[in-house]
Amino acid sequence: MITSSCHCGRVRITVPGPPEFRNDCRCTVCYKYGANWGYYIKKDVTITIQGKETSAADLSFSKTTPLDGLDLYIRNINAEPTTTGNAARGHLAFNRCAHCGCMTHWIGILPDQAVDPNAQVGVNTRLMDEADLQGVEQRVSTEPL
Repeated sequence: MITSSCHCGRVRITVPGPPEFRNDCRCTVCYKYGANWGYYIKKDVTITIQGKETSAADLSFSKTTPLDGLDLYIRNINAEPTTTGNAARGHLAFNRCAHCGCMTHWIGILPDQAVDPNAQVGVNTRLMDEADLQGVEQRVSTEPL
């Protein structure tokens, strides 16, 4: 198990282990966030906000309003004609700590993604301890996965 944390510690994310690879996504959003994503299955990820632990598969994370302690930005790929990538990825909610502003994770919010506990969630590996990521391949991508 790996537990990562935002700067202030109010948001913690626990995953079963290191990701298969780290993705330095260079899409229009991720590049500006400076995030480095690891991809997991929602049901395998636990998000703790100010001490309240919740599975990432919980439908409360797939809404357009943030949970207490989080702020979010909804990315609508279909509404961004200059964005490259797979439009089937749909709407993504980029979540950050409402206190310190660290980008913590993204999650799909279209209905099919919201109800699927096996859907993918991106966890910002920059919040993980570097020792936990030893040997994990670093990739650079220009399109969202």
